[in-house]
Amino acid sequence: MDMLPVKPQAPSFHGKVALVTGASSGIGAATAWMLASRGAAVTVNYLRGETPAKEMAESIRAAGGRALAVQADVTDGDQVRAMVERTRNELGPIDVLVTNATGLYAEDVGFAPFTATPMDVVDRTVRRQMHAMLNPVAAVLPAMVERGRGSVVAVGAALSRTPAPGFLGLSMAKATVEAAVKSLAQEVGQHGVRVNGVAPGLILTRVADGLPEPALRANAQRAAIRRNGVPEDVAEVIAFLAADSAEYMTGAYLLVDGGTALV
Repeated sequence: MDMLPVKPQAPSFHGKVALVTGASSGIGAATAWMLASRGAAVTVNYLRGETPAKEMAESIRAAGGRALAVQADVTDGDQVRAMVERTRNELGPIDVLVTNATGLYAEDVGFAPFTATPMDVVDRTVRRQMHAMLNPVAAVLPAMVERGRGSVVAVGAALSRTPAPGFLGLSMAKATVEAAVKSLAQEVGQHGVRVNGVAPGLILTRVADGLPEPALRANAQRAAIRRNGVPEDVAEVIAFLAADSAEYMTGAYLLVDGGTALV
């Protein structure tokens, strides 16, 4: 008897609550929408993107889901704790945390030789990225450990694996994300909590808008699949890592770069 073809099925998040930081645009927005479309109640965190964040939350509610749009600076521990508390009160205990917000300024992600970069800029870049990831984790993790389950997915960058000249501070900042993922995974795995990370390459988000077209074309040609990434490419990997079906994965830090690191 011939076997019936197996159709891929997206992981379900029905009954789960997710908090996605930096979710008003780009990878964060794609992730929040994807988790909501698969059944999760979602807190859409934003700092400056109030209108798109509130529009997304309203769209999720209009489609029958549950969502909040909450402003909070993820580098401020008090604001993060208030956001987490509101999420618990209005949506329920947090099952999935996606730390996508970087806490960085535009000048932190721009090209500049090290010799032309003030040391305080490097320090600020690394420090703000660390706080942007660890503040939400610190606010959410104790309850996850107490409940004996939970999934954290941190968004880093391929620069932590393949640093580029002129991006010293940003490369160092992203390396802290990878180190934190591996350390936290070992610390809380015994309590049923998983911690993983994704490392996107060049993704066509607002950050990439300032890049010249020749640079975008060159990056696409370097990629093994010959195109640049879009936010949904990363969101799919985040959803995979966050889902219960990946329960034996923790401490992973997956490159999502179309194969550019192979070159």
